[in-house]
Amino acid sequence: MEGSTPVLSLAVVREGGEVLSRMRFDQGESHSRLLPGILDELLANAGIGVEDLSGIAVGIGPGAFTGLRVILATAKGLAYARRLPLVGVSSLEALAAAVPAPAGATIVPLLDARKKEVYAGFFRREEEGLRSLSPAAALSPDRLVEKLAELPAPLVLLGEGYRVYRDRLDEATEGRRLDIEGLPRTPPAEEVGRLALGRELVFSKEALFALEPDYVRSSEAELGWTKSPRPPAGSH
Repeated sequence: MEGSTPVLSLAVVREGGEVLSRMRFDQGESHSRLLPGILDELLANAGIGVEDLSGIAVGIGPGAFTGLRVILATAKGLAYARRLPLVGVSSLEALAAAVPAPAGATIVPLLDARKKEVYAGFFRREEEGLRSLSPAAALSPDRLVEKLAELPAPLVLLGEGYRVYRDRLDEATEGRRLDIEGLPRTPPAEEVGRLALGRELVFSKEALFALEPDYVRSSEAELGWTKSPRPPAGSH
């Protein structure tokens, strides 16, 4: 399951990485309204029942706060009810995993974080898979350009955050960038599943309840609590 952006992506992936079923919704409908009715359809399209699942994989962000909460709550509910292992996967790593780049390439998945920032991930494609070069971060375009200048070429930029600032980023990476056609702009659920299959799948109630979204930056509500209290009226 992947819902870190306005696009909701779902997939059933078999051991070995084969995709049995996938569904994608980008009409702007809320994840909470879509999810209840489509999970059964997803499994039916794969030719399996919920009892055939060996685990649940979910993208944990960074991304839209509401979407992440909804998708994780759904994943936790299903995993708890069926006593299935639950694996949280970085949404940025899942987006990077979709890139058919050669070994040695630096892959930079970018999601739109609003407020003139992007959520950025930094990965190196190696023979055995992806290696994270630094933690995910919320960066302004200026700071991102500085960061890109420090990374080894060739660079592969992708994602909806790249589309927002493409002119600026293309200019800054001219001659160092590897352009690949047809890359996704949001994290695909099948890549979330494939990454999860490479990890330990063991049911743990404690780990299930401890799993939280990776927001990277604080929500507006959280920021409100950290602001200094307004002085009482009439105080000096």
